[in-house]
Amino acid sequence: MKLPTSQNLPAGPDAGGISARHNSIGALRLLLAVLVLYTHAFYLGGFGPEPLDRWSHGTMTAGQLAVQCFFVLSGWLVAVSWCRQPHLGRFAWNRLLRLAPGMWACLLVTAFLFTPLLWLDGNKSVPFFSLEPGAWGYVWHNLVLPRSQIAIGYLPDRGAWPGDWNGSLWTLFYEGACYLMIAGLGLFGLLTRWKWTGTALIASLILLHFGTLSGVSGYLPRFYDTPGKQLTLHFLAGAAWAVGVRNLLPGFFSAWLVLGLALLLVTSWHFRIHPWISPLILPPVLLWIAHREWLSGFEGKVGGDYSYGIYVYGYPVQQVLAHFQVPQHGFTVYLGAGFTLALACAALSWHLVEKPALTLKSLARPRLFPIATA
Repeated sequence: MKLPTSQNLPAGPDAGGISARHNSIGALRLLLAVLVLYTHAFYLGGFGPEPLDRWSHGTMTAGQLAVQCFFVLSGWLVAVSWCRQPHLGRFAWNRLLRLAPGMWACLLVTAFLFTPLLWLDGNKSVPFFSLEPGAWGYVWHNLVLPRSQIAIGYLPDRGAWPGDWNGSLWTLFYEGACYLMIAGLGLFGLLTRWKWTGTALIASLILLHFGTLSGVSGYLPRFYDTPGKQLTLHFLAGAAWAVGVRNLLPGFFSAWLVLGLALLLVTSWHFRIHPWISPLILPPVLLWIAHREWLSGFEGKVGGDYSYGIYVYGYPVQQVLAHFQVPQHGFTVYLGAGFTLALACAALSWHLVEKPALTLKSLARPRLFPIATA
């Protein structure tokens, strides 16, 4: 997602405390997408648990951390987007254009390029269009609810994790649900006029979640016991920082404080308490890093935003490579080949699908469902 410009933003010199041009968000997102690819390489290639998985006793991976970071950044940026243009129709249209076209194109590529490639290399006794569940069904069923159909016929049928074309898509449902939450908060003025009430509400949810560590109630953990709920908390935490306490980032949070919080987070992985404290610790650490200008203008230098494409194409690309036994050449070769092909798919996706789709943002009427902010 592109950072909003400073025009018409809430009080502050820039996009919620992070300059619209002088930030490292583009580079961060690409790194996070590569971390997801890295984790999947261990499991899809049959290389066993990754180092962070072992350090955390099976409770955290680099890919899980990356997705949590994605949700924090997304919560920040989407909340800022609403504050900049508090119009429900425009907000919904912009979010749809950012999320859906790239995913839909990936579904088509998987169904009608990757799957036939594997089918031609294997058992062709069943005609391709007679496979059940079918290729068209894979596209249709996953258009709105990703992961409604995970395979096409018996494919993918090799590698360490057969029968699943794209495990990365599970997070997109929660991403869309979080967008709806932001719209709901915005409609009630909890991101603009009553922003401190909105921030307090989000903080209460996170602190209530923290209270489950001591077993306050046998029912409370049910609200926080799944990865999707964890991601939602990280998203809301990012949104709360955007609309409430964003001005703390450049001043109060020094490099030493951020380093201390980061070390605390790493330690929490080993002692398996991170599900409770991560929504409190990860957002300020990540957003402080994003505020730095170390890699400002990164997307412009590399020609586009390839993070989303790497995320959605990485898994099916790695499944294709696993089918053709590339993991037998070692982890480094498998990871490198997967990154190279996923990056190529991501570049094509950005230039042919995602970027053209984003130009359609202007079709949304500026006054569609305006929400008063003052």
